[in-house]
Amino acid sequence: MNSENSENKEGLNDHPKVADAANGERGKALHAALEKEEALKTIINHSQIVVFLWKNEEKWPAEFVSENVVNFGYTVEDFISGRVLYGDIIHPEDLNKVEEGLEKRIRAGAPDFDMEYRIFSKAGKIRWVNERTFIQRNEEGEVTHFQGVVLDITERKRSEERLGKVLKMQKILTTVINNSPAVVFLWRNEKYWPSAFVSENVIKFGYTDSDFTSQKVLYGKIIHPDDLKRVEEELDRHIQKGEVSFNSEYRIFTKAGDLRWVSERTFIQRGEDGNVICFQGIVLDITPRKKIEEALRKSLEMQKLLKAIINKSSAVAFLWKNMENWPVEFVSENITQFGYTAEDFMSGRILYGDIIHKDDINSVFESLARSIREGYDSFDMEYRILTGDDSIRWVEERTYIQRDNEGTVTHFQGIVVDVTERKEAQEMLEIQRELGIALNTTWNLQSMLNLVLDACLSVKEIDAGGIYLKDELLDQINLVAYRGLSPEFVKKIYAYRADSPEAKQVWTEKSVYKLSFFAEEMADLLRKEKITAVAVIPMKHRGEIIGSLNFASHTVDRIPQNVRNFLESIALQVVNHIAPIRIEADFI
Repeated sequence: MNSENSENKEGLNDHPKVADAANGERGKALHAALEKEEALKTIINHSQIVVFLWKNEEKWPAEFVSENVVNFGYTVEDFISGRVLYGDIIHPEDLNKVEEGLEKRIRAGAPDFDMEYRIFSKAGKIRWVNERTFIQRNEEGEVTHFQGVVLDITERKRSEERLGKVLKMQKILTTVINNSPAVVFLWRNEKYWPSAFVSENVIKFGYTDSDFTSQKVLYGKIIHPDDLKRVEEELDRHIQKGEVSFNSEYRIFTKAGDLRWVSERTFIQRGEDGNVICFQGIVLDITPRKKIEEALRKSLEMQKLLKAIINKSSAVAFLWKNMENWPVEFVSENITQFGYTAEDFMSGRILYGDIIHKDDINSVFESLARSIREGYDSFDMEYRILTGDDSIRWVEERTYIQRDNEGTVTHFQGIVVDVTERKEAQEMLEIQRELGIALNTTWNLQSMLNLVLDACLSVKEIDAGGIYLKDELLDQINLVAYRGLSPEFVKKIYAYRADSPEAKQVWTEKSVYKLSFFAEEMADLLRKEKITAVAVIPMKHRGEIIGSLNFASHTVDRIPQNVRNFLESIALQVVNHIAPIRIEADFI
């Protein structure tokens, strides 16, 4: 054995180049391994991944941590020295979750552990991290260490949180829209306007959203043929003028073939080159309003100057908390139509209950409370609100009552629509109806004139008035009844010769609503009487002017259009009652 070993050693000594070669290969391998380790450290220390080796002890003291732990404000020495234990930097609200999750994986014999939680940086700021760890066991299966990486995911979490808020608001808006009368559309700028999107509440017209988005139904095809060309031309004019919005009223067919009047309010969306890409809009069923307008038109008979009393309404979306005076969590930007901003409500500076008219607030509260007690899912009511400039508007509220899993009401999601013009139209129609009944109960001329004045002065914009009738014998017009005028003013306007400028104004057969229409002397009298707006409506019977209805206001600077229409229809209504009695009185 010894001689053989000696021979072997001698053999090696005889070939020194072989030994040197063996040592060189090992050196190269060691050098390559060290280079690889150094490169790996460089990559890790320039990444967002912090590498840890923790002991399986309380709060996981660290045996190793990569230098880029400085990303959290700490140094390697903070952890290796034991001054900082890893468990100390985990957020207290997450620590138990991490401990329990890790223990569960250990008991299950799992090889790894993965969890997201919060830690504190050295500056005390909260950071979200994702930990992915290998559970290291000895030969007996006992856990000795944890080898893991910790990745900062704070920005991702913030993005997820922002996305969650956006999705929540989107869900709220979708719910509000789908429980409102306003159907939302996104149309492509193509023939007959194919729909890229439509809200689910299009079912109110008998269609499903897929009817439109599948292109089985094109929006232009459901518009009444008599209205389609007009709508196309109006839209084209708005586009050619470079306008950003388009409003129109027209008729559509429901899926069942019924006709409904709608008001369309649309935003014209253009690309960077200015070409129209699509149309974003809402379609609101205004059939009830149109029926009221039709009733008014019939009551005006030959009145050609009648315009719609009820103009386009606008639906304001709200999300209210179920708390005293209904604080607002969300309100759509078009709240500006009532003189407020969305921030006024969402900041809490104004509560919704604050703007409800004091004479209506109790009935609104009681009606809503009754709907909640009786288990209703919705609430509808008309009441008055105060606008930002303290004017009063009538609104219709349509609201979805939102409950939690226990059935407790938490919020109200709804819309508020301005119905002031509709309410005023109904009131004026009722005044006309009652006046017609009253005029049929008397043959006394003075009583009739007083009934007419009383009826017209019940309109809030009018606070003074007089009625002139033509006197054939004296060839003049006389003030035969009046209200709200001073005795001095009445003396100066009591009668006019038929050839006077004032009488000639009546004979023109056109209604007058401008103070500038009057001659300087009359205009001066009106100023002294502090009259700020006038309405002079001639009364014509069988082709002859027999007098005029004259009304004035001391509070408004112009007679509104709906009041003008009302007064002109009154003139048409009463002349057939006054004329026969006036002729009989003249004859006697």
